[in-house]
Amino acid sequence: MQFIFMKPLKRIAIVSNATKSGAPRVGEELKAMAESMGLEAILSTEFPAPSGLLENMDACFVIGGDGTLLNLMEEAVANDVPVAGIRHGQLGFLATFSPKDMNEQIPPLFRGEYEIRRRSMLSFKDREGSSKIALNDLVVKSGSNGRLARFSVMVGDEPVADYACDGIVFATPTGSTAYNLAAGGPIAHPDAQVVLMTPISAHSLTSRPVVFPSGISLQVKCLNNPDSPLVSADGQAAFLKDPVFPLEVSVSKTTFPLLEGLGHSHFRLLRHKLKWG
Repeated sequence: MQFIFMKPLKRIAIVSNATKSGAPRVGEELKAMAESMGLEAILSTEFPAPSGLLENMDACFVIGGDGTLLNLMEEAVANDVPVAGIRHGQLGFLATFSPKDMNEQIPPLFRGEYEIRRRSMLSFKDREGSSKIALNDLVVKSGSNGRLARFSVMVGDEPVADYACDGIVFATPTGSTAYNLAAGGPIAHPDAQVVLMTPISAHSLTSRPVVFPSGISLQVKCLNNPDSPLVSADGQAAFLKDPVFPLEVSVSKTTFPLLEGLGHSHFRLLRHKLKWG
C-alpha cells in the first residue's frame, strides 16, 4: 500500500446523501467547519452527484454509507481526488469517520494530517467492449429466479473450475467485506493485490473460494444458461446491454484514492465492525 502525506486542503467538495436522514445537516455543519478554517467548500445534496463536481478539488468528503462513496468512484478516479467517507449508513467499511466525532476527526485532515491509501480495483470487460473498473466487486448471477446458472472459469487456456451455482462474486480486497463475505468468501487485507472468486450457493460441497494474484486474467464463460446472466459492478448494472461472454476479469492498473486519518487501523476496524472482540 502506498502512503502519501498530503499538504493542507484548500478546496473541497462535500457530497451529502439527502436520502439518509440527518445527512444534509451534517453536510452543512462540515461546510461551516471548513469555511471557518479558511477552506473553500462546495456542498452538493444531489444523488447521484453531478458530473464534474470534483474537478480541481483537493479532496471530497462523502456523507452517507459505503454505497454513497461508491457512487463517486469513477469521478474520483478520473480526477485523482481522494475521498473521505463520513458514516451515515450501516456497516461503513469505507466510510470510516463518524458524525458524532467530526469536531475531533476532521480538522486535522484539513491541516494535512492524513494519508491517501491507494485501493486496488478490478478491471473487467466483455468480448465486445472496452475495459471498465469496479472498487468492490463484479457479480455474475443467474438470470432466472430459482434456477442454477452454469459458468466456467479459466486462467488463460487452463480451466480452473466449472460451477453450477446462483452466481460468482469476483472481489477486490476492499470488496472482500461486502457481498464476498456474505457469500462465504475470505477477508483480504487492503494491501493485497488479488482477485477473490467466491461461488454463490454452489451445487457442490467442494466448490470453494479461490484467490488469484495480480497479473492473471480470468476468463468467465457462460455455459448453456436459458437466460442471459445478470452482471453487476459495485451493486449497479455493469453493462448497458446484455454482455457478450466470455468476460475478462483482472486486477486493474487503476487505483482508488481513499483518504484516511493518521493512525487508522484496518484490523481495529474489522474487530469493531465484525464484533471480533
